[in-house]
Amino acid sequence: MKAHWFFILLSVSAAPRYGTAIQDDVRELSDGGVRLWPATLYGSLEELVEQKWLEEVPDDERPEGIIGRERFYRITRVGRAALERECLRMESLARVARARLSLLGA
Repeated sequence: MKAHWFFILLSVSAAPRYGTAIQDDVRELSDGGVRLWPATLYGSLEELVEQKWLEEVPDDERPEGIIGRERFYRITRVGRAALERECLRMESLARVARARLSLLGA
């Protein structure tokens, strides 16, 4: 999974968000390591919707008090499963790396 996809999915896993809110949350989640420029962000959102990992929130289900034209996105069941698989993969890689590093340090 692309790193920026991981952070986008992680961002919307907590609550539906719109583009710039996702952008800001990803920057915070990654401690500034991932910056989503508009072309990358909106292209990724389209790709994630095509993958069925995200869906656009219908107008009648948007959060209360939102009157702008922002498009909100939420994670799907399939997207949550993909995010879980990626977390497991990353945990496995970290275990392998820690084991290797402990051998080198001995």
